[in-house]
Amino acid sequence: MKSLTLTYGFAVVVLLSKAAFAENTQAPIFNDRSSYPVSMDKNITAGVALGDIDGDGDLDLIESNGRHWPHASFVYFNAENRGFSQRVQLGKYQTTGYRVELIDLDSDNDLDIVLAADKLPNKLYFNDGKGNFIETRDFGSALSNTRSITVTDINNDGAPDILEICRGTANNIFLNDGLGNMSLAGTFGRLDDSTLDVVVADMNGDGHVDLILANRDGQQNTILLGTGGIKFETSIPYGSGSDDTRGVAVADMNGDGLPDIITSNIGSKNSVIFNLGNAKFSTEKYFGSNLRSYALKVIDIDNDGDFDAVIANVAAKNEVYLNDGTGKLHINASFGDPEARTYALALGDINKDGKLDIVTGSSESRNFIFYQK
Repeated sequence: MKSLTLTYGFAVVVLLSKAAFAENTQAPIFNDRSSYPVSMDKNITAGVALGDIDGDGDLDLIESNGRHWPHASFVYFNAENRGFSQRVQLGKYQTTGYRVELIDLDSDNDLDIVLAADKLPNKLYFNDGKGNFIETRDFGSALSNTRSITVTDINNDGAPDILEICRGTANNIFLNDGLGNMSLAGTFGRLDDSTLDVVVADMNGDGHVDLILANRDGQQNTILLGTGGIKFETSIPYGSGSDDTRGVAVADMNGDGLPDIITSNIGSKNSVIFNLGNAKFSTEKYFGSNLRSYALKVIDIDNDGDFDAVIANVAAKNEVYLNDGTGKLHINASFGDPEARTYALALGDINKDGKLDIVTGSSESRNFIFYQK
C-alpha cells in the first residue's frame, strides 16, 4: 500500500508539472513573420504613441524622433485599419524628440500631442479635429535634460497636466488651465535626480496620488508620497538601489487589490516589486535574463484577466511575458531585430481584429508593427 501511495503521489506531481509546463509554453502570440515596417527609414526614434487623431475610427501613429539631435518627427495615418500608408512631418521644425503622448489638452474632444524634447522647450501640437497639427506651443526650458513626460490630472481639476521628467535637472510639474496653456507649478524629487520615467498612482491607499520614480546613474528608485495639493514630500525606496531603471509601470500583478511595481532595467534583470500594504514593498522578484531593457508596457495582452508585460530591449529581441495570475511572468514571445535599440513601445488594435498589436520605436533602426497572431 505504501508503494502504491508513493507511486500515486509521484503521478500527481508529474501531471501537475506537465500542466505547469504546458501553461508556461503557450504558443507565442507574436513573431517576426506577423510584422510590417512602419516605414523604410532608420529614424532616431525615442517615442511612439497610438490614437485616432482624425476621427475615422482607427488608430494612427505619432513617431517622435531625435533624442539628442534635431530630427523630423512624423504623423502616420491608418488607412481603413490596414496599416500606416500616409505620413506628414510633425511641426515646422525638426526637434530633439523623446517621449510622445496623445491627450485632449484644450477640451475640444480631439487628441493633441505632447512631445518631450532634450535641451529644448517641450512641444504641444494642437489638433484641428482632422489630424492637422498646425498650432504649436512650447512649455519648459531649453536648460532641462528632458527624457520623458507623464500626462495626468495631478491637481484633480479635470484637465490633464504634465510632469516633465529629466535626467540630472529638476523634474517639473506643469498645470493645464483646461485650454492647453501650461504653467510651471513646482518641482518634485531632488533637483539632481536622474529620472527616466514616472508613474502616478495611490500606492498607500490614503486617497492621495503618489509618484513612482525610475532613476538612473546609480540612484535609488523612490516613491514620493503625496499629501494633497501637488505636494510630494516623503520618499520611500523600492528596488535594490542599484538597478539603473529606465522604465516603470504600476499594476496589481497578483490580484490582491494592491498596486505593484514593475521595472525595466539596464543594470540588472527586470523585476516585479509586490506591494505588501502600509507603504511596504517586497524585495525584487526578477524575470527574464536581458540586462538592457529600455522600456515596458504592462497590460492584459492575452485577455485572460491579469496583467502581462511587453519589454523593449537593446541588442536583443524584444519580449512578451505572460502572467500566471500570481504575478510570476513567463516568457511567451521574442520578436524584432536583435541588433536594434528599441526605446519605445505602443500597444493598440491597429487592424481591428480584436487583438492588441505592438509598435516598436527604435533608434537608428526601422520601426515595426507586430500583429498579434
